[in-house]
Amino acid sequence: MNIPFLNLKYQHEKVRGEIFSKLEELYDRTEFVYGKTGKELEADFATYNQTEYAIALDNGTTAVELSLRAAGIGPGDEVITVANTFIATVAGIHFTGATPVFAEIDIDTWNMDYRSVEEKITPKTKALLPVHLYGQPANMPELRKLAQKYNLLLIGDSAQSIGSKILHEGQWKSPSTFADISSFSFYPGKNLGACGEAGALVTDNLAFSDFAGTFRDHGSKEKYIHDFPGKNTRIDAFQAAILQIKLKYIDEWNSNRRQIAAWYKEEFENIPRLKIPFVPENIFSVFHLYVVLVDKREEFQQYLAEKGVGTALHYKVPVHLQKAFLHLGHKNGFLPITEEVVKKNVSLPMFPELTRDEIAYTGEVVRSYFSK
Repeated sequence: MNIPFLNLKYQHEKVRGEIFSKLEELYDRTEFVYGKTGKELEADFATYNQTEYAIALDNGTTAVELSLRAAGIGPGDEVITVANTFIATVAGIHFTGATPVFAEIDIDTWNMDYRSVEEKITPKTKALLPVHLYGQPANMPELRKLAQKYNLLLIGDSAQSIGSKILHEGQWKSPSTFADISSFSFYPGKNLGACGEAGALVTDNLAFSDFAGTFRDHGSKEKYIHDFPGKNTRIDAFQAAILQIKLKYIDEWNSNRRQIAAWYKEEFENIPRLKIPFVPENIFSVFHLYVVLVDKREEFQQYLAEKGVGTALHYKVPVHLQKAFLHLGHKNGFLPITEEVVKKNVSLPMFPELTRDEIAYTGEVVRSYFSK
């Protein structure tokens, strides 16, 4: 049996007819940049995330940066985030002129540890930027308390977690409802992926939304009239249309991912040398990735590859040890839990169309590795 780490073909076959019909319609009326379709996507996406406003953008990296800019983050400020993330999270901070400060992650959930955050706060700290990693929200209720205690902004990186929820005060809530502003990526491999590049941010703050919507259109609210220097970071109409169609299916796809994760748990729960994801009872994870920890990662990956099971690494090097951010002066040992998780993590196949037989085969291969 051959099981790829990711296969996008199945998903796109399902929506092929709808997408091609809509793109033909846009092509015929020459609607190419943002337009009516972009506005419709924003309305749908804001509603889905239980927020007032959404701004559709050209990619997720822009979304992180613009979330920070809209919140007033700039040179001289510090933003506390994590190092076990894709570099775009930290690059977004860098692009504003602010300084990234790294907190430790929780040893069980692998998300930002709110207990580590408090000791990192200085007079220069202006925001907390947790990442909802692998489809699982960070502990937003506790981070919200910290933000309120120290008068800080709470900005969520939701690139991997669309559709995830937190049970708080008897209600399931989007992580975005705890944040002042949140960013999303629609990279093709995400749970909600474009057929190209796209991103978005959501907020309940009208001023933040207004700034972001103006900035992404060259600082302009009225054509050829510019309030400040901005950029061209608008979503194109084709990607907006594709995402609007796919948004109708995201809950179904996320439900499939959760079922696949449950199957994995059945296969792996009696393997003591394999650490599987821990999901607290108040968290509804959408399993963008299914990540496990193993001691001999390269050997494990090679064994699975020989048996036809694809894997990936998320991530291979923590951001604080990447060449791009060595100027911050961090060394090995600065974030011991983060570094241990990054050294051992392996992502197993995860996409909505995986079958029970494929997960059973993967489980058989993994068990055979540990029984050697």
